[in-house]
Amino acid sequence: MSGKRLPGIVLALGILVGLGGCSAISSDADFPPAHPPAAAVHFKVTPPGGFPVDAYLSAWGEGYVIHTAGEPPIYLISDKKGGFVVQRPGEAATWVAPRPDGSGWSILSASGPATFLLKQEGGTWILQPPGELPTLIVPQ
Repeated sequence: MSGKRLPGIVLALGILVGLGGCSAISSDADFPPAHPPAAAVHFKVTPPGGFPVDAYLSAWGEGYVIHTAGEPPIYLISDKKGGFVVQRPGEAATWVAPRPDGSGWSILSASGPATFLLKQEGGTWILQPPGELPTLIVPQ
């Protein structure tokens, strides 16, 4: 899996959990954790043709931090309008907004078409980039 692909997958995971009831996740508003805290929510993310990857989400300040092994943390910061601004170290920001029909989220970037994070029956989610095979996200 490419280094660019994994952050996108984990981004979607964070949005999913961040808006799905993170009240039980611990928070540290002063400094983002270098590693996921014990209370972080654990997910398995499986890209098309790839192996499952462990991803962790924890609350931080007015948003969340996503951790995966070997990748820098990804920060999800509330836009105070129901969406999030996503910031990865060294990259341009991405915006995330709920879909009007309630089916999931749209991930918007100035550099390309929208990616969709769509709810599935049974608590799983599908990340669907345009023209690519979907990625499965499953809570653990």
